Amino acid sequence: MPKCSWIFLLIFYAKIAFSQVCLKDIDLQKIPQQEIRTLLALQQKENILCINDIEASCMVNTNMQHFYKQTRTYFLGDGIENVWQNYSSDNPSKIYNSQKFSFGLMLCKNRNENKILYSNDSFEKLEKGQIIYLKLRFLKGLYKMAVAFEILDVDSSNKTIEFSYVKGGNKTKGKQKLQFIDYKNGKTKIIHTSFYKSHFIIRDRLLYPFFHAKVTNEFHSNLKKIISFKHKHKKSQLLVTKQ
Repeated sequence: MPKCSWIFLLIFYAKIAFSQVCLKDIDLQKIPQQEIRTLLALQQKENILCINDIEASCMVNTNMQHFYKQTRTYFLGDGIENVWQNYSSDNPSKIYNSQKFSFGLMLCKNRNENKILYSNDSFEKLEKGQIIYLKLRFLKGLYKMAVAFEILDVDSSNKTIEFSYVKGGNKTKGKQKLQFIDYKNGKTKIIHTSFYKSHFIIRDRLLYPFFHAKVTNEFHSNLKKIISFKHKHKKSQLLVTKQ
């Protein structure tokens, strides 16, 4: 290979490496949850140094036959388009804000996005390649932990969202899928399916199903409140305009 070609390749790969945002670039002062800061440190110890080093534990087409499965169904009293818009576009710092969980930060693999998004940053929409870090809180704060998951797919045509726990730091591997269905009387049905497994049988059979159900229940309840508040606020504005 000609010398100029080697130089070109070196410049090209150096540019890629330089453009990558690394975990050490994260401003820990903007992340109040100690558990999430600990998870980020653990990932770096496991040689996950840059955003593109983070990998999902499962993909969309992964065979989930040997995983445990939990399915829960939720109903929201609003049309599917409005529900979908809120689930896919609301800021995660607002969606993941309750007694049982809180938003830490988001990392983005997409080149066109801000690579690091903190709780006070603006947010456009949920997209493939986004990695969300959360703190979970159980038993009135006696048990706390951090998790991170990557968005695998956001399908606006079929109204589905899939995301997976990432490798490194998480005790569980698996993925979750939200399926939105147009239901009768202008309501929306949401089927939340979770596939999971770890190295601990007791955790998988007893602990995970119990605590995960509490988290998913609160997550959908929180979205329901957000949508309801927006709906009431919109009605109020219409009444004011009408007057």
